[in-house]
Amino acid sequence: MRLLKIALLTAVMLTLPLVANAQLVLTGTFDGPLPGGLPKGVELFVIGDIADLSAYGLGSANNGGGTDGQEFTFPADAAAAGSYIWVTTSDVEFEAFFGFAASYIDDTGAMNINGDDAIELFHNDIVVDIFGDIDVDGTGEPWEHLDSWAYRVNNTGPDGDIFVLENWTFGGPNLFDGTLTNDEADPSMPIGTFSMETVGTSSQSMDSIKALYNN
Repeated sequence: MRLLKIALLTAVMLTLPLVANAQLVLTGTFDGPLPGGLPKGVELFVIGDIADLSAYGLGSANNGGGTDGQEFTFPADAAAAGSYIWVTTSDVEFEAFFGFAASYIDDTGAMNINGDDAIELFHNDIVVDIFGDIDVDGTGEPWEHLDSWAYRVNNTGPDGDIFVLENWTFGGPNLFDGTLTNDEADPSMPIGTFSMETVGTSSQSMDSIKALYNN
């Protein structure tokens, strides 16, 4: 058992520099109420200036089926620190529901997610942030957000490949039912409000690593 703990600790420590260098973080996910269960997608926050977004990508793990790897790759655009990126499957429904245009449209299926699916953020093919458990169907789990939203707590993340439940807040399943816009929901998704005062610090702190070793 001690050898297993040492192996896990080593793996986490090797991953930490890659996570710390990531300048993008998952900050929200939504499963809308419009026909077809739209809009679906994610919000991301740009921690530091990114010259080439194509180093980043997204993937979804549906119904606890494990990772599908990187499915959506961003184009080679630049992104400024402090800005938000919204990726969705449908630009029309996104704008109708949230009142502004999405940043990117996913036609790969990566964002064809329900409120019980996990999402991975990749940087240079390495998972640097995650929402949900890729090996667990989220139905009935604390992170379920069917017909609803989940949003990251300020000053947290990126979390590497370990989902940290306490770094997220939730609207609750079926919150969007009967609504036509985000503003009609109570509480509405706090879209575009995430902030990060400290830069380059992963939620996988040394305290969490020590806890993994000592348990």
